[in-house]
Amino acid sequence: MRKFCLVCLAGALAAGGVSGGRAQDFQVFDHDLGREKPGFADTSDVRTNEAFAPATAVPSPLQRSFKEALYEPLIRQAEARYRLPPRLLQALVWTESRFDPMAISPAGAAGLAQLMPATARELGVANRHDPAQNIDGGARYLRKMLDRFGAIHLALAAYNAGPGAVARAGGIPKNRETPAYVRSVIGRWLAYSST
Repeated sequence: MRKFCLVCLAGALAAGGVSGGRAQDFQVFDHDLGREKPGFADTSDVRTNEAFAPATAVPSPLQRSFKEALYEPLIRQAEARYRLPPRLLQALVWTESRFDPMAISPAGAAGLAQLMPATARELGVANRHDPAQNIDGGARYLRKMLDRFGAIHLALAAYNAGPGAVARAGGIPKNRETPAYVRSVIGRWLAYSST
């Protein structure tokens, strides 16, 4: 099994440099991602001059990044645990953070699934930058919104704008962000589902 180790710098840089960092300034997350380490293609028979030939195939717009592949096992487990439509959580995480566990929004949401501090506390997520905790919390919250609103587009709107905003609007709030957010997640989800 492959192990994932993420080291987070918690204050040494803000203090003006890394030389003064103490052990308590760092936190290590160790997660078994349930996946064998990917192998490399056997290139022993590739001729040197072919290595520089131009590519003939157009890359897929949905080629997975290293980060996406790294967190995919956690996402799949959470989707199964909370009975989410396959790849919906993956599309949400892509839209929210582009698979950056250290992402922080201007509004204060943090982590892969961009959990707000109050939402994280409500879900029991102690560290929003911990990929396993954040993905699990995001999946639970999405399930809660699906159960409350009964439709994917409304659940996504509630995930983005809050359930109160969706209830007050009687649908997707007509603000600048939420309609585009819902379209982005659903578009990505449909693209993932077609591959």
